[in-house]
Amino acid sequence: MTGRRRAGATAWVLCLLTFPAQALAAAQWPEPYSWRGNLISDLGVTGCGIFDAGTRVERYICSPAHLLANGATVANGLLLAAGAVLLWSSWPVLRAGKVAMAFLALGGFLVAVVGVLPWDVEPDGHNAAALAQVVVQWAGMLILAAALRGSTAGRWAGSLTLACVVLSAVGFVLFVGAVGGGPSAPLGLGLTERLAFDTLTVWGAALGLMVLAMPGARRGGSGPFHGKPQLAAR
Repeated sequence: MTGRRRAGATAWVLCLLTFPAQALAAAQWPEPYSWRGNLISDLGVTGCGIFDAGTRVERYICSPAHLLANGATVANGLLLAAGAVLLWSSWPVLRAGKVAMAFLALGGFLVAVVGVLPWDVEPDGHNAAALAQVVVQWAGMLILAAALRGSTAGRWAGSLTLACVVLSAVGFVLFVGAVGGGPSAPLGLGLTERLAFDTLTVWGAALGLMVLAMPGARRGGSGPFHGKPQLAAR
């Protein structure tokens, strides 16, 4: 079980590799990729040209390394899902923790679907999977925050989880506003979208690091956040 826990936490930390992969893909653009103005999905678009012409979000897209960007998204999702499965029984409130991991595993699968369906090829499927993913992951994180009761370390992890849900939700509202030309439009599509979605990736990696740092992850025992063992039976 300790090995499974360590492997699951490591999988979540490895989700951070999506960022250098995106940076490498962005560096291949013939015209500079705008981290503020371009969407994350623009890195995975398979063609070149002006997209959303005549709208508020008209922008140039040409990503020769789209396979790298889409592959990194698929890997990110699979790592999130694998980590959730491996961390299935690692939480102080066991029942709530298992429900949370089920949501996070589904969220990871949806991230992988986003990568499999490039935005220019399957826009409806891509957008639906991305929207479902953020909602499912928020739900899983909120349930996990409840499952982390019982120790000081667990409360810190729960507080981090709640803070990231709030930050991601704020980013999502700003992103929707930017797409619609609202007051958040000057912030840029890319910045607001990354606040909404990348916050979730960073959260998973941060929690994975916390699990790896806990004594329970190194020496065995009931779990990394089990300050009150009796809670594990709930």
